[in-house]
Amino acid sequence: MAVVDTSSLEFVIEPLTAQAFKPFGQVTDIASGERRNRIAGAYERTVQANEPRLWISTVLNAVHLPLSIQKLERHPYSAQSFMPINGCAYVVVVCQSDGLGQPELASLRGFIATPGQGVTYSRNVWHHGLSVLQAPAYFVVCMSFTAEGGDDIFMPLGVPVQLVSKGAHLE
Repeated sequence: MAVVDTSSLEFVIEPLTAQAFKPFGQVTDIASGERRNRIAGAYERTVQANEPRLWISTVLNAVHLPLSIQKLERHPYSAQSFMPINGCAYVVVVCQSDGLGQPELASLRGFIATPGQGVTYSRNVWHHGLSVLQAPAYFVVCMSFTAEGGDDIFMPLGVPVQLVSKGAHLE
């Protein structure tokens, strides 16, 4: 289990694998050698989210571990995909919803994505904002939007969550 101490809400970061990430979405191996990498869940959406958008996200500041997580976000109408362009490692933090739709912090997982991995967060999966370990970083982002708004839901956490490193897999 990823939780170190539930009273302090400290979680150990781990390498990103498709199997470990499966409850939250999909991992795309960008460096698979295939001419085309199909991103199966990129257009998962409700009928209300009928405006697909594709953009480049620029991250100018890197984060360092331990990382304090103050808030999470989710997208109720659409999946959201991130594909790194310039090859940098980044942090992926996810968790499920509880019965009331709030973040279920006991299910929180923190991963390190390699420069050759992209992620697609399934619809309604709580996640932390894009955080990179080297900057500047550039990502292609894919998501669908509604005309009514409410596409992004942000939730401040009652207490900060610490994401820590306990191994050499970050070197």
